[in-house]
Amino acid sequence: MSKSDYLIDPGEIRKLVHKNAENSFAHTTYKVELERFRLLARGDYLAVDKTDEILNVDMQGKLSDDPLRNMRYLFIVNTGLATRFAIEAGVPQELVYSTSDVFIRKGDVATTEEEIRELNKGFWEVLVGLVRDSRRKQHYSKPVTMSIDYITSHFNSKVNLEDLAKETDLTPNYLAALFKKETGLTVVEYLTRFRIDSACALLSQTEYTYLQITLSLGFCTQSYFTKVFREHVGCTPRIYRQQHTDKAFSEFVR
Repeated sequence: MSKSDYLIDPGEIRKLVHKNAENSFAHTTYKVELERFRLLARGDYLAVDKTDEILNVDMQGKLSDDPLRNMRYLFIVNTGLATRFAIEAGVPQELVYSTSDVFIRKGDVATTEEEIRELNKGFWEVLVGLVRDSRRKQHYSKPVTMSIDYITSHFNSKVNLEDLAKETDLTPNYLAALFKKETGLTVVEYLTRFRIDSACALLSQTEYTYLQITLSLGFCTQSYFTKVFREHVGCTPRIYRQQHTDKAFSEFVR
């Protein structure tokens, strides 16, 4: 198949513009569209109140003749756009993209329009919450923020102070003192807490074995993982899984 076979005749686009004009249809203006995302970037829950407009075919246009597929497409497109604004607002990139991936995968298998509406609302609620949390932490200096982003992206591998020092162009001792002063935790303590929080999610939301979780989070042995988990959570990973299996790690992943 040649490259030209994939091209769309410009006349087809003009035809749609004419058809929309005849039907008195116009897409949501850029100004109105942008306002939703600006509310999100400010961590304003008013963005959630307006989120259903995203799925309104009378405002957003038709991407498919099938109503369910059309709503799914609108959901995916707007979810992708929202992630960019959340990242610009300071939410760690990996956290934003992972949140987006979870919701899009659920949207991909949704069987009703109502499901997608609920997923869309849930996504925006979670994202606004992440932005608000990020804004509370924006008193962190750039080196500490960079260190946290690095930990978020590399927590399952060996992360040490020297790596972070190279990332931030600071000496290890100075960065260690700065990180402790601003977060109240040492780099090791912060990394460990992040790993344990991730372990809780994996234990309650997946069927990974304890060894798989151990290795995927960067712990050297399963016995060490169990020891650290008990110190932070108050019980063993096995007991935690028994108590939390089939319970949502957070509302949006039920």
